[in-house]
Amino acid sequence: MTSLTEPTLDRLRVVDAMHPGMISCIPETPLRTVARMMASYRVHAIFVHGHGDDLLPDGDAWGVVTDVDLVGAVRNGALDELVAEQVAGSPALTVATADSLGAAVQLMVEHEVSHLIVVERHSGRPIGVLSTLDVARVLGGQATT
Repeated sequence: MTSLTEPTLDRLRVVDAMHPGMISCIPETPLRTVARMMASYRVHAIFVHGHGDDLLPDGDAWGVVTDVDLVGAVRNGALDELVAEQVAGSPALTVATADSLGAAVQLMVEHEVSHLIVVERHSGRPIGVLSTLDVARVLGGQATT
C-alpha cells in the first residue's frame, strides 16, 4: 500500500527528477576521450550531437554513448579505433519537462535505456537529462541536485 506522502511516479513530473544540463561531444570524438569525459564528470553517459551535415550515421542529430557501450568496446579491443558516432545508440529518446515521471520510466523500460534527453516543452530544445539514478533518487526520498 502506498502512503499519501510517498511519491508515485504518475504524480511526479520529469522536471521533479531530472538534472539540468547535459554533457555532449561531437560524433568524431575518440572513444578514449569519451571515457575521460565520463570519468571527469562522473557520469554514465555522454550524448553525441551531430550538427548540419555531421548527423549520426542513421541520420539522427542525437545519440548516446553509455558506460556499457564503452565497456563493450574495451572488451572487443576497439577503444582506440572507434569514435563516438560508431557506438552511440540513436536516436536518443526524449521526454518533456511536463511529462509524468511514470511515462518516462515506461519509455526507459520499453526501450531498455537508462538515460533520456529532457526537452523544453514549447521549444523542443534539450535542457537536461533524466537517468535511472535520478528516478532512484526520487524514490529514495532524496532531493535532486
